[in-house]
Amino acid sequence: MIAEIEDADGSDEVFSKDGWGAFEDGNGGDNAKSGGITRVIQGGNVVEKGACSLTVIRDGVLTADRAATIRGRQERAEGSGDADGDGLVVQEGDVYSAAALSVVLHTRNPFVPTFRSDVRIFLVKSAEKDGQSVAWFGGGSDLTPYYLVDQDIIDFHAHLKKMCDEYFPDDNQYNLSYRQMKHSCDEYFYLPARSEHRGTGGIFFDDVPATRFTYEFVSEVARGWMPSWLPIVERNGLREYTEEEKHWQCLRRGRYLEFNLLYDRGVKFGLANANPRVEGVMVSAPPKIAFDYNHVLAEGSEEERLVEILKNPKNWV
Repeated sequence: MIAEIEDADGSDEVFSKDGWGAFEDGNGGDNAKSGGITRVIQGGNVVEKGACSLTVIRDGVLTADRAATIRGRQERAEGSGDADGDGLVVQEGDVYSAAALSVVLHTRNPFVPTFRSDVRIFLVKSAEKDGQSVAWFGGGSDLTPYYLVDQDIIDFHAHLKKMCDEYFPDDNQYNLSYRQMKHSCDEYFYLPARSEHRGTGGIFFDDVPATRFTYEFVSEVARGWMPSWLPIVERNGLREYTEEEKHWQCLRRGRYLEFNLLYDRGVKFGLANANPRVEGVMVSAPPKIAFDYNHVLAEGSEEERLVEILKNPKNWV
């Protein structure tokens, strides 16, 4: 994936590599430690700033607050028929492990949307029930456009719908579907103070029981990241734009940062306490943003059309 992005970017810029913990020596050989790798490209032709991050947490211990949060999500899953874990109720002191792979690509051209995606797994091992464990998958991918090129958004959602339909026919045991995951994406990436969504969405899923079948689906999600986004780059990466259009992109990036700092669960968790890896937490932030006081949209403009869609999401496929 790194090579694909560098090739599409077409500049001399390449991804840096910053390993920590188990990956500090570059190979991740210490399986007893937590760690991660942060890779960043900046100043490219297509990708003004992009980050690919891998994080692995081993043998963490759940606090009372975090265990209560997970139990609450278990209860909601039971109510929807998605529960798993053979009756294991997560408790304070249980041991957990987690892993996540994420990609955020902020584009230079305002006619190419920012792309965000991740896949992750969270596993809890009971401290009381003879090491009984339960695990869940989460992830998704979505677009944040600055100008609407409708066919690009349609093609992106069509790719996701085709993939989801292949794995989750009607009345499947996981109660999952493209439509449900698209709704979850719209619901999660929402700025309530602005009454608008961050982008034109994609799919978002969480608390999906980890089975061999759902592992195959999550793997397919990750394999589809570049095939769903790179065609948009090929069509619009070299499109001409004005300084005004670039400024509008920076204004919308301000909304992106607002969401990250105020509502994104991962960022909020990473910034809750002193963190020597704060640069890694903030790596998804856009490279340049703008905040204009009381910015007024021109009536009938493309900017106004975008904001209308962000306030009232539509079904693209």
